[in-house]
Amino acid sequence: MQGHVYWAHLDPEASWNCANNLSLPSPMGAKSALHLALLDEMFVPARSEDIALTMTPKCQALHEYHISLGGHYRIQSVFDSAEAWLAENTPSWPNVFSLIAQSSESYCHFSKVNVLLSSHFQTPYAYLSNAPTASEQTLPDLKAVQFANSKSTITQLCQHMEIPCAGIVIDQDKDLHKLHELDYPYVLKEAFGVSGKGAYLVKESRITERLQRHFHKQIDSGKHGGLIAQPWLDIEIDFSSQWCIDGDGEIRFLGLCQVVNSGFRFAGIDLSCSALMHTIERSHYFEHVRLLLSALFKHGYFGPVCVDSAILKDGTVYPVIEVNARESMGSIAMRWQQKLSLNGPIRLRQYDVQYQSAIQLEDILSKLSKQGTLFEEGAADGVVPLTTASLLLPTDSNLAKGRWVQLECGAQSSEYYREALSLCLSEVGASLL
Repeated sequence: MQGHVYWAHLDPEASWNCANNLSLPSPMGAKSALHLALLDEMFVPARSEDIALTMTPKCQALHEYHISLGGHYRIQSVFDSAEAWLAENTPSWPNVFSLIAQSSESYCHFSKVNVLLSSHFQTPYAYLSNAPTASEQTLPDLKAVQFANSKSTITQLCQHMEIPCAGIVIDQDKDLHKLHELDYPYVLKEAFGVSGKGAYLVKESRITERLQRHFHKQIDSGKHGGLIAQPWLDIEIDFSSQWCIDGDGEIRFLGLCQVVNSGFRFAGIDLSCSALMHTIERSHYFEHVRLLLSALFKHGYFGPVCVDSAILKDGTVYPVIEVNARESMGSIAMRWQQKLSLNGPIRLRQYDVQYQSAIQLEDILSKLSKQGTLFEEGAADGVVPLTTASLLLPTDSNLAKGRWVQLECGAQSSEYYREALSLCLSEVGASLL
């Protein structure tokens, strides 16, 4: 088999979650935005012979721009257009795989996806249990994937192995009293929450009491487990480490990223982390993380892993805040850096964009180029747009919202590049939020 197929479902936690897990009350548990499904085009393959399989076609102007920088790879899509995807009620990857499994003649246009994934080795952003696979490829089973991603099982595993990890597990009715023993503020998290979804900052006792009543009702209806309560850490630096557990159990360290958050929400990463690396090398960080990843392999998981960590303001290196047994924005940025042979300071930033009509990417690329802020062949700095699909959807008279993700190269600040992007967008009737 030549070439791997790369595909990305960026909301896998919803597929891994168990309906019997305790959950935060709405609207605390945020819902996935429509545009999340269209961020899959930034999941770049490693080699030119590899295939990027996206839900809708990658913007041709964006693809040609990436090729001009050396980003060669093959592209294919499930749907022939965004309009066709919208007409089918915007199915996600789990929907597509479910319809393939049903062998429904009315969805025969998914047969090409089945053939492609069944005849190639695949590199998914995250493992889904019902994805078609080649007979020669072995993937971890669903239970192993759930174990490796559940915040409650990771917390219990770290405590058992004496790996520093903040949090207590709220599993049954008798555990709810523990919430009153915590100092305020603290953070409640669902088992499979991610990037602000399924997380809530509890600041006072009356909120704790309201949550306890909510959980009592869920427990009485048969739900249990899945919640953790973590103290609000006094964090100086958020960072993550990227790893791969090979099928034979070998653990490979891939890189380190400093993480930029806005509240609970991910906002970006910095890849140039030599000072950060020096700090954590003087701690037991790598020893603790390797011990944890070895345990995940013993429980049946292998594949990509991102470990979220922190350095506290007192200098303490906190090795495990969360574990995401999947690819991450960090690993995506690192692959783009390698793909385009980028040197020097590299950052990834994402922004929400409000627009009135579908944006023509050619216009934005042209405006960025005229400004001198678009990264081009031979340049020392500039921005590299990674995904625009959620800004290209047809709209009616209402304002639409999508997401812009870019790499930033060179010594200019993120604020400088943000202002440059904002100016370009304003000229086409769009704005950063």
